[in-house]
Amino acid sequence: MANRSRPWWIDALLRGPADLPTLPMRVAVTVMIAGGAVCTVGSGIVHLYLWGKQYGYRDVPTIGPLFLLQGIVAILLGLLVIVSRRVLVLVLAGGMLAVSVVALVLAIEVGLFGFRDSWLAPYAWTTFYEEIVGAVLLLVAAGALAWAGTTGRLGRTS
Repeated sequence: MANRSRPWWIDALLRGPADLPTLPMRVAVTVMIAGGAVCTVGSGIVHLYLWGKQYGYRDVPTIGPLFLLQGIVAILLGLLVIVSRRVLVLVLAGGMLAVSVVALVLAIEVGLFGFRDSWLAPYAWTTFYEEIVGAVLLLVAAGALAWAGTTGRLGRTS
């Protein structure tokens, strides 16, 4: 429900599936959110796993600490996504996944922070696809929630 005492964009960022007008819409958006959350947590787990001693990302300057940070933040954001289901958190998590895809492609194709990776690296393709799917799910769900709250769209007025 819109709060007239605050700006429209704050209402949009705080909107969740419960604000959608129909049960099928709430279920569809919730499924997208859950899928995006799983992809986000999965990305974090892969980054932490690769950061571990087996693959040596821990020892790569700049990239190593970023892998650790990405792993921790992705898991926390994925959990926050599923708990809050708010547009703001969906955009943050989806954005993080999109930036991670860009960083992976840059690291492989041109190098990043003096490090050049490979598409043959463990889990490179897995995380590439997982992060794209997660970003799309979360950003589409965020868009649907934001769109649903505007006047005359998706059967709801605010």
